[in-house]
Amino acid sequence: MKIGILTRRYGHNMGSSLQAYAMAELIRSLGHEAEIIDYDESSAHLTWKIRPLMEHLQWSMHLYKNAANKEYLAHRMAQEKRFADFEKHYLPLSRERVSSARALRRIATRYDKIVVGSDQIWSPFLFDPNYFGAFLKENERAKVVPYAPSVGTSEPGVFSEQEINLLRSLAHLSCREEAGAVIMSEFTGREVPTVLDPTLMLAADTWQSISGNHAVPALPEKYVLTYFLGKDIPHDAISSIAADCKAKVVNVAMFNKPNGVIADVHAWQVGPGEFLALVGGASHVLTDSFHATIFSHIFDRPFTVFERFKASERQNQNSRIHTLLSVLGKQSCLYGSNACDADSIFELQKQSSLNYLKAALL
Repeated sequence: MKIGILTRRYGHNMGSSLQAYAMAELIRSLGHEAEIIDYDESSAHLTWKIRPLMEHLQWSMHLYKNAANKEYLAHRMAQEKRFADFEKHYLPLSRERVSSARALRRIATRYDKIVVGSDQIWSPFLFDPNYFGAFLKENERAKVVPYAPSVGTSEPGVFSEQEINLLRSLAHLSCREEAGAVIMSEFTGREVPTVLDPTLMLAADTWQSISGNHAVPALPEKYVLTYFLGKDIPHDAISSIAADCKAKVVNVAMFNKPNGVIADVHAWQVGPGEFLALVGGASHVLTDSFHATIFSHIFDRPFTVFERFKASERQNQNSRIHTLLSVLGKQSCLYGSNACDADSIFELQKQSSLNYLKAALL
């Protein structure tokens, strides 16, 4: 069968790009043809286009405000190119770029099934009805297979009636984290399985083959790696772990997520491939990122993960980290936790995730 994939890739996020690759590879491993629909996510959020457009214009016309602004723009352009190169080389994108429900409805006829996911495609704070299959008539949505979508919250009260009705219209449901699965079950009255992120469904050597093609030059011989997407940086913990490892600090510097980490090296000529190489070579990884945690596990690197959100925040996404550590049996890797590691249920969860996807693609 030919399977279309509708997922998030916008925003130059390491995890988003890598999970898109993994979703396609996972579907191919089941004997299907896979194609990622080149969907312009910003078409549902037009304000997202303004800043990139202005900054590209600013760069092309050399209209720098000051030296710091010039450095930021150079960082942005270089990092955007790394992401574009990764997509061109590794992602099986559709030839046609689509930006509307009408265009999605037309292109959907090319596919036997459409997998939506993974990542935060169902976050109520980034709502786009197309990720629920709304571009199809309700009686056609058996064609839509959600795999490991994340809702990005533990609060059921933030979902609109439209989102709830769209969930109810789908023949298949799954979720990446337990808290989200509970919310979906409450809305639909159906049991919703928790499935693994697609990056965990691929063998480690698949990722190693990519990282081997993207070595990062001029790194310290021994380093701890920091990758933080939030603004609360645990400086003391970073310094302490670096001292224990007798290692330098290398920070993954994202142009769109300045994090204030004090580091010996700020690696900014970095895309998804280089990110994998950095994780794989680290003596220890410190992060608040879901996917950096996953790749630390895949590459068998010691890691410490920090909660990015306060419990009171509506957009609290900490549950996905808790679910992940529980599956991996690595609860003690959560900073500040007194939990002991439990037995891993990874292989069991991997098989059940595979069973769900196989059955849904029949």
